[in-house]
Amino acid sequence: MDMGCRVLLLLGALLGTSAGKELSSAEERQALMLKHLQEVLQLPEVEGEVTPKMMLTELAPEVGEEEEEEEGGARGSIEGEMAPTQPAPTTAAAQPEEDGFTYVFSRLDNLDKAVHRLNMQFYTMDLRVAQFSQGLAQLRGQLAEAQEALSTLTQASTRNQQDIGKIDGCLRGRRIHAKCFLIFKEFEGYDEAEGMCQRRGGNLAMPADATELAVLRRYLHEACQPFNWPAWVGIHDRRAEGLWLYESGQRVSFFDWYRDPLVSQPNGGTRENCVSLSSDDGKWWDNDCTRRMYYICEYRL
Repeated sequence: MDMGCRVLLLLGALLGTSAGKELSSAEERQALMLKHLQEVLQLPEVEGEVTPKMMLTELAPEVGEEEEEEEGGARGSIEGEMAPTQPAPTTAAAQPEEDGFTYVFSRLDNLDKAVHRLNMQFYTMDLRVAQFSQGLAQLRGQLAEAQEALSTLTQASTRNQQDIGKIDGCLRGRRIHAKCFLIFKEFEGYDEAEGMCQRRGGNLAMPADATELAVLRRYLHEACQPFNWPAWVGIHDRRAEGLWLYESGQRVSFFDWYRDPLVSQPNGGTRENCVSLSSDDGKWWDNDCTRRMYYICEYRL
């Protein structure tokens, strides 16, 4: 085979390897080029559609073994040069690995931003809690001041009420030495009567001697005549049976019990521990402390 045929065969092989990868317009150009080569080299035309691969197959038996080896080597070298270079496996594997690292780093960056936002929110909440705590402390301080002021006002009101009670007791009641006695025609038990006297600035009447008792007896008789109404005074033996004490805690130094051959006072034992005065004669009677009756308050000047 002459050199022209070999050139044609090689060119046909090259065109054949790339024919499958070109578009239809490229195939037309290759066919046109092959036709011109045939005309230039004065090769016989082949009927039907002829491809470089077919020509190479038909002409292959005419080529000797040496020529085939030379032709195969040439073709291999040309095909090797013309074949597309495949990327190295390491490069192909590195791309997904690089994409994985990029994804992880992007996720970490998003997490870092989310944590930063949470930190900002927590910081804002801490500020609000601190402001709330400061406001609450101020409110507590103001409440303590208000409570203190209220307590002061309550104490002042109590003192004023007691002072008014003392003035009222001395104006409406009976005065002897440094005391004033005032009768209240209200039915109360012994403890309730003592509480009422204290709120008015005094205590239940505690006649300290016969002179005070005489004044108190006459005052009670005039206030309740013509009826006999008993009234509480501040004497009891609730601490110990038979141990009669004033409401102030001092021991009673004299007595004026009602005496009668049939009924003598005190006769109630542990059931009757509080003392009342009879309005008709002013004698002492022991009674049940829960019994409701009039009471007499005393106020010290």
